Amino acid sequence: MALHDRDYMRETDAARPGRGFTAFQIIFGINVAVFVMQFVFETGWLRHPLTGELLMPLGGVSAHELGRGNVWTLFTYMFVHGSVGHFALNMLMLWFAGRGVQQFFGSLHFTLIYLGAGILGAAAEMVVNGYAHGDTITPLIGASASVFGLLMALAVVMPEEQITAFIYFIIPVHLRLWTLAKALCLMQLILGVACALFDFMPEGLRIAYFAHLGGAAAGWFYARSLGYGGRPLTYASQWQPAPLRRMPEMARKRARTAIDLEDEPVLPAKNSRPVDPIESLMEEVINPLLDKINLHGKDSLTEDEKQALERASREVHRHRQG
Repeated sequence: MALHDRDYMRETDAARPGRGFTAFQIIFGINVAVFVMQFVFETGWLRHPLTGELLMPLGGVSAHELGRGNVWTLFTYMFVHGSVGHFALNMLMLWFAGRGVQQFFGSLHFTLIYLGAGILGAAAEMVVNGYAHGDTITPLIGASASVFGLLMALAVVMPEEQITAFIYFIIPVHLRLWTLAKALCLMQLILGVACALFDFMPEGLRIAYFAHLGGAAAGWFYARSLGYGGRPLTYASQWQPAPLRRMPEMARKRARTAIDLEDEPVLPAKNSRPVDPIESLMEEVINPLLDKINLHGKDSLTEDEKQALERASREVHRHRQG
């Protein structure tokens, strides 16, 4: 089953028209709007003073621009592209990885990954380009560092996800998402080092490889910091409010006590109204586990929690049928 065909990966009500927009939709829309302004209305370009020829899109980031105080270029460069092909490739990756990150992490984390990966990627590229070539003027443009961060974050969450990649857009190859992410990063590293060390590399291959690597590192670190892919690299208190930090542990405790729930009737307390067993089941077991899925994704559930959720679902169904 494809990633976005699964129930927990489908758009929620909050993402439907009239119910507000997700961060993915907003950022994707900004990229499209800037592209239309650039290539349809031909605005936002540096032009040749005599011929009026389009030379370079405005909004790119460089050490020179930052030195002049144009700090906002660290953000604007993520939405500016140099050609139709450049834009199309980045939007294809954003469409694939961005929707998955939006569903798993939510709008806040999606935005932080997109912006954080873009900033770290720009910093890595400016440092390497300045050290290797002494170039502090050539601007960096494009969303590629950000989308590499989103792709790596998604690969950390779903490393075993089977996808189909097309070599030269023709030859289909089936591989794991984590394998694809590692292969892309290795390719960026090899080509980036080659371009930094050797001057004979073709001009067409001289792109922002270290921006891609910096963005990927940011996405990997962010996902690991939230607890995906192994032991968290940072404390959860740095990223989540206190109620959300306590919620997974509370859900685990409730799940352990709920495994034998079918065999233990719920008794009303003295001098109180009768307790609805279904209401109690929803409040104590099902809702915390659904909150955990919504916050961290379906794969974050332990085996005990999955078993408890299945048993609770059967119990609710049995009461409704009865």
